Amino acid sequence: MTGVSRRELLERATALVAGAAVLDQLLHALRLQGWLDDAYAATPNVVQQTMNGLVAFIVPGRDRYSRAQGTTTKTPGGIEAGATPVLIRTLDRFLPGPLPLSATAATILNEFAAQVTPVNRGYHPFLSAFANLSVARKAQVFQTVESLQAESAGSIRFLVGNLPDLVAFVAYGRPLGRKLTKYAGVADGRKELKGYWQGRKAATRSA
Repeated sequence: MTGVSRRELLERATALVAGAAVLDQLLHALRLQGWLDDAYAATPNVVQQTMNGLVAFIVPGRDRYSRAQGTTTKTPGGIEAGATPVLIRTLDRFLPGPLPLSATAATILNEFAAQVTPVNRGYHPFLSAFANLSVARKAQVFQTVESLQAESAGSIRFLVGNLPDLVAFVAYGRPLGRKLTKYAGVADGRKELKGYWQGRKAATRSA
């Protein structure tokens, strides 16, 4: 009736069960770290700032997040390409639940950012601790997460470890990648490639 085969139905059910298991592990890990309440309290503004800081870290540009981390380019980066809202939607739709996955990821990044660089009274342009870090400190956050040895931190390592690849996929995927690379689309030929070699007007048969 719905056009879904028994195999497809079983695959979807398996994916849902696996997703629920991962979510339970993440919630358990956050609870052990004492970060669960912070994750539920994460505001959309903080989540967006954190994801902006992450996008700028992976695909820097000329935006203020790239400037804050000390790495800029003369061309647009992932933020100007619109990668952040796509990243947030992708995370939340990948693993739906009572706690948005984007808020979970943002909380983890911000908590480790606070460990890497303790809060001081200096000027911080963003509410997100991670977004305020230099590019070297952001790299240190990922190194710290990768070095976690506790079995309960496996889900945290899995989530954070996959964020860079996900950002790159989102930023350079269609159509965002076309905007970044200035891809003009499919064509039968390019103006700069039309014509004959060395200005010849016709092809002649060699002797």
